[in-house]
Amino acid sequence: MYSLQKFFGILDKIAPIKYSLMQIEQGDYDNSGIIVNMHDNVEKVLFSLDLSVVAVNRAKRLKCDTIVTHHPAIYHPVKSLDISGDTAAVALAVKYGMNVISMHLNLDVAAGGIDDGLCKGLGGKEYKFLNGLDEFAHYGREFKVSGTLSELKKVIEKNFGTKRTLVYGSLKSAVGLAASFCGAGSEYALSYVRGGGAADTVITSDMPHHVLKELTERGKQVIILTHYASENYGFKRFFGSVQRQVFGKAETFYFEDKRFL
Repeated sequence: MYSLQKFFGILDKIAPIKYSLMQIEQGDYDNSGIIVNMHDNVEKVLFSLDLSVVAVNRAKRLKCDTIVTHHPAIYHPVKSLDISGDTAAVALAVKYGMNVISMHLNLDVAAGGIDDGLCKGLGGKEYKFLNGLDEFAHYGREFKVSGTLSELKKVIEKNFGTKRTLVYGSLKSAVGLAASFCGAGSEYALSYVRGGGAADTVITSDMPHHVLKELTERGKQVIILTHYASENYGFKRFFGSVQRQVFGKAETFYFEDKRFL
């Protein structure tokens, strides 16, 4: 068993919360850290990319006292909690007396974090960092890939457990150099390409049409994953790292919401 602060310290060591604060100072918005503090004893923990009603109910069935998410359980300020509204998941967590911790932008950029996981799941072994906060925290990676667009699509389907991919380009075309950005990385992808980025293939999620149009007209191949699929792989790796550190002192569980893969 851990105190809440000691358990949070384990998470913070892997993905320092200072990286979230650094990004906020640069103009980004985030709300990472301990979001719901209901008690001080952490014994059973559910990891879930999102705080959803389904995830909270799974945590209840497993008798978990704490939930760790990637996406902030409360992102923008809320004026009320409604068990049947858009704050239902938070309201349920409070009702069941569960702590909730969210590790968002800090986990995106941390070494071994979400963005790193996306790159490695795509087959990137040696890569170039594209946007850095410091020597240990980066977002966006450029790496070599061998094979065709069709073969890369199959790698994605296997490693990320998803068939919901949008591919723009001939499936027979070769892929030599790829650039990946986890989550809603379209604007970073566009800046990369406008800045002369050499990758022939760009991989991210949540891409608006105007970005897709410009990348395509600039001769880039594009693969769009669901937001969930682009981050679930890396969050699982984070879960594994925490699980190894707390083994024997706390039980950990992983919830994968296949609705969004």
